Amino acid sequence: MQLIWGGNSVVSDIEAATYLKKLGHNLVIYSKNPRKHFDFFFLKDNSINAFAGPYGYIGVHTGMLLSSDSESELAGVLSHEISHVTQNHLVRFSEKANKQNYLLLAGVVAAVLTKNGQASEAILTSTIAGTLQQNINFTREHEWEADRIGSTMLQKSGFDPQGMANFFKKLKDSGNAQEFLQSHPLSINRIADSLQRSARAPKSKRKSSFEYATIKAKLYYQENQQIELQKDKAITYYMQAYQAFDKQNYQSAKRYIDKLLPLNSDKSSNILAGRIAAKLGDVALSQQYFNKNHGTEEDEASVYYAAKAYLDNQQMRAGIAVLKPFLRTHQGNYESYELLALLYLKQGNIGRSHIQSAKALVTQGRLNKAIKHYQRARALTNSQDLYDIINANISRLQQTLDLYEN
Repeated sequence: MQLIWGGNSVVSDIEAATYLKKLGHNLVIYSKNPRKHFDFFFLKDNSINAFAGPYGYIGVHTGMLLSSDSESELAGVLSHEISHVTQNHLVRFSEKANKQNYLLLAGVVAAVLTKNGQASEAILTSTIAGTLQQNINFTREHEWEADRIGSTMLQKSGFDPQGMANFFKKLKDSGNAQEFLQSHPLSINRIADSLQRSARAPKSKRKSSFEYATIKAKLYYQENQQIELQKDKAITYYMQAYQAFDKQNYQSAKRYIDKLLPLNSDKSSNILAGRIAAKLGDVALSQQYFNKNHGTEEDEASVYYAAKAYLDNQQMRAGIAVLKPFLRTHQGNYESYELLALLYLKQGNIGRSHIQSAKALVTQGRLNKAIKHYQRARALTNSQDLYDIINANISRLQQTLDLYEN
């Protein structure tokens, strides 16, 4: 995780982050081992790729999302990677492998994370060149198993199993999917088997969500700084409002959002409407929009932007009152902890700010830096209870570091 975050390639968009995590965890429920630890994140990379790492960390390149034509295709990729984790493929690979194969695994991960396309290809090619054929076959066995289990997961979760098969066909014809194909061996037989399996499954009526469409459209805009043409009028209004908001033309953004809301009042629309209202100084209206997204459970992106609306309008105490309770009962994203740290800093509570910065760093795997922030907080606190809690957190992180070093 230090390597991944250190490359500045993680998509730091709270809506995109929470969307992918929610989609992933909704699939995990129907996996072979739903109690395993999982976490999901987007990486800024236009290649078509995704990977499963140790401890259930699953990365998806933005190129993978942008090349998908439906939410079922994205869910198909996630279910495939989830199956690699639940079936312990990394562990089984390492148990069968010798030292040379550990280098293969390290080379594949390094290639996935390298931003330079030519360097990535060179790393992967040189690593695989020294590998025995039997190890490639062993990996292919994993791919077949992940296909089969992933398809079942898709069907149980209500997504169209055809999504996985369709994406495999697309990969085979894409010149931008070489990394995925090299680390996920794909054959004509696998495609045929996936198509047959999905053809036998009951047809799904689950359509792609508006959130999937808006996340995809937003990431396209962030990469290309222009709006992609859309057939859906609601998506068009959303992106016109988002573009105007991004260019700080808030009155124009409001005109577009006012056209959108009668057509669509999903979570994405409410969040953007709330952000626009906050920038126009109407904090009360912004909170009304954010609160619409709280159903049976609170939505982190909505809570985040509700707190940020207060920050933007110099109401630090109100922002803390919104975000702090959520993070006390939920595992938050990096962005949420960083925002709470900033709110405390603006309020003048330096010790609490350090604590939240430490929690943010833990989500990135930067445990040494997190310990330093906890130590600064400990030096500033006058509360014995808080002092003891900080000590316990430092001890826990240090034990993790000691285990790694040993």
